[in-house]
Amino acid sequence: MDIIIVSPSLNPNDNVSGISSVVQFIISSNPECHYLHFELGKKDRERGGWRRIPALVGRYREWKKMLESHPDAIIHYNLPLSKPSLLRDPWFIRYALRQKRKIVIHVHGGLFLTAPCIPDSLKRIMRWVFHQDVPFIALSDMEKDILQKRFGAKSVIVLPNCVDLTDAEAFAEEFAERDETEPLRIGYLGRIEPNKGMTELLTACRQLKNDAVPFTLVIAGKEQTEGEYLPEFHNGLGENFEYAGLVSGKRKIDFLRSLDVFVLPSYFEGLPMSLLETMSYGAMPIVTPVGSVPQVVKDGVNGIFIKAHDSESIVSVVKRFSEDRNLLRKLGNAARSTIFNHFCSQEYIEKLNRIYAELDR
Repeated sequence: MDIIIVSPSLNPNDNVSGISSVVQFIISSNPECHYLHFELGKKDRERGGWRRIPALVGRYREWKKMLESHPDAIIHYNLPLSKPSLLRDPWFIRYALRQKRKIVIHVHGGLFLTAPCIPDSLKRIMRWVFHQDVPFIALSDMEKDILQKRFGAKSVIVLPNCVDLTDAEAFAEEFAERDETEPLRIGYLGRIEPNKGMTELLTACRQLKNDAVPFTLVIAGKEQTEGEYLPEFHNGLGENFEYAGLVSGKRKIDFLRSLDVFVLPSYFEGLPMSLLETMSYGAMPIVTPVGSVPQVVKDGVNGIFIKAHDSESIVSVVKRFSEDRNLLRKLGNAARSTIFNHFCSQEYIEKLNRIYAELDR
């Protein structure tokens, strides 16, 4: 079965994207399908705004050619509910629908999924998209409810993200033998930008350093705006900070294995792959309860919720678990079990293939 799958670049050097991580996982884990990747989305170093229009016109022409070249392929369209995506993607979706193509739209959270106020222009676009008679994939029951009740989507299938657990499974023995006398290793994995709560994380870590709390903050990812945060982390935290850069392969595994805690003080999310990955290695999540995060993390059971825009809540949680390593290990074990018990890659691929098969009838 041929599947045209739409997403940003799959090269992490070009683009740090949770959607790209999901697509990489799908392509590598689903040998039953032949995937044809169509790259659509701004690369990290490209300028946005009106300067993108000539490039988008070119991609639109390539989109037509790809659909003409593969007339029987199913389209797997990944759609984040962000302003750039909502202004761009409906044109590509509309062309596919006019060609009567079989299409599934995979929704990946975004600001306008749960935003209390949506500009009228974007609201009209979202209503058009979700009134189409095609299946939509949501990341959780909560997102399904929003898509149906708020935006009028008719057919919504819940398919939570998942991760490859091969190495995390092999890590069990080392996880059990961690040295709890070492400073707490706090990790962040993803795009380094304001909406991820970087300002609050920086402020919190400065306070932790001033209070002589033993910790190391390790950040892996790429800055959205070069020089916006990393120099501040280096200057403000000194030896308490490590920048791991872009991680993949063995470097990513080493990074994941090193963490005691994963912190994600985002303002909005879908279902972050970084959350699932770090939890699978036993890192206890400190997260804001946004998007579909509460579908995975249960406060006080397998992680801890913090308030958005609130550095003090990060400080208090880190201090608590720096002093109580037994509780940290208990919640880390529960986080790990959550992923192994509920986010199996085999079940994910089987359900995805059933969605494709239903479309192909």
